Amino acid sequence: MKTYKIDNSKISEFTKRSNNRVFKIKILAITIVTTMCVLMFSMIRQKDVSAELIYTMLLPLLFTTIIIGLNYLNNKKLTNLVAENLKIIIDENSITKVIDLENDPRLNFLHRFAMKKAKNITSDIYYSKIDFYNIKSIEKKNGDLWVKAINSNAFNGEHIIVVPMEITNFDDLEKEVNNRLK
Repeated sequence: MKTYKIDNSKISEFTKRSNNRVFKIKILAITIVTTMCVLMFSMIRQKDVSAELIYTMLLPLLFTTIIIGLNYLNNKKLTNLVAENLKIIIDENSITKVIDLENDPRLNFLHRFAMKKAKNITSDIYYSKIDFYNIKSIEKKNGDLWVKAINSNAFNGEHIIVVPMEITNFDDLEKEVNNRLK
């Protein structure tokens, strides 16, 4: 049995890469709210409306920006904790992903809430095990290794193990998984 973890010097790379995906979605939300405010502002300016109404329209933009910013910072911390606690275990019969955060004292209320919601969507988010005879495909996407089971679900990530490229001895892990399938 071999255990692989993310190298401590590469945790910041993993966190940055993971958060860039989330940040793009949040920027989209800010863009939509901003566009709505600009469209409403241009319509109001044509009819000589009071300044209070304009400030009322800008309030959702400010509120959304603050919430998304705080959420991003909180997500960055959670991603960092995930990277520190991620383990990929390969034994004779299977590959297992374990993220043990249950007893980490650095988790705040929002982290625990996010973990509970994620577990409700899919139980595979923090613990996933795929037997080698049950593997449908292994592919590289954006440098990461995606191991998919026969009954995998791409919509919610069930029965899919994503091995980040920042894992120590990533090439050895990839070779070992490929060799077990032959």
